[in-house]
Amino acid sequence: MYLILKVKELVTMFKKNIILLILVLVISCEKKTTETRYYPTERLFSKQTSSIIELDNTKLNFRQITNKIGTYINNDENLVVEFNDDNIKKRVIPFRYSGGLIKGKNILRIKSDSIIIDNKYPTADLKKLFRRHYLNKGKIANYSDSPKKAIVEITIDTNKTGKELKQVLTKLTRSFDEIKEEIDDTIELKVFFDYFRQIPPPPLPPQPKTK
Repeated sequence: MYLILKVKELVTMFKKNIILLILVLVISCEKKTTETRYYPTERLFSKQTSSIIELDNTKLNFRQITNKIGTYINNDENLVVEFNDDNIKKRVIPFRYSGGLIKGKNILRIKSDSIIIDNKYPTADLKKLFRRHYLNKGKIANYSDSPKKAIVEITIDTNKTGKELKQVLTKLTRSFDEIKEEIDDTIELKVFFDYFRQIPPPPLPPQPKTK
């Protein structure tokens, strides 16, 4: 009788261990990335010269991340912001304005909840706006001259966290990937970070008192 009880205990313990093992395997499979995507292109990425910021873990805010981009300008290194979108690891190499002339029509400006063009659009219209922006080829005055000149600018509050930036980039890259797959073209997503336009203009100098 004692032996039978002992065997039952061992069987029960074995079943529990099997269930636990299955749960661990399922969780690990869910977290495992199946591919890595690069924006604008993998050609700019190098493990030796790229500095990666993981948006889920960083303590840097949007201003600090944008400022760090400036330290890589004119060097052979790149700053990369990295995040997981389901099973896809996404690596975005952001740019920052460095004084070169860029036509305003080639820039599609994205905020946290809106797209700054025409009379503004909600971010739910990103896919439609991307199609117009990348395939415009100079037809509509407010949109890009060509797919190669088209860029996307993210301008969000300077104190936004890495996780909040990830939310914007997730929407942006998903919409871009859908368009890229549909048109079967070699378009590239060039992302610029910018916060300067959020700074209010300086106050006017005091006016002289009239006698």
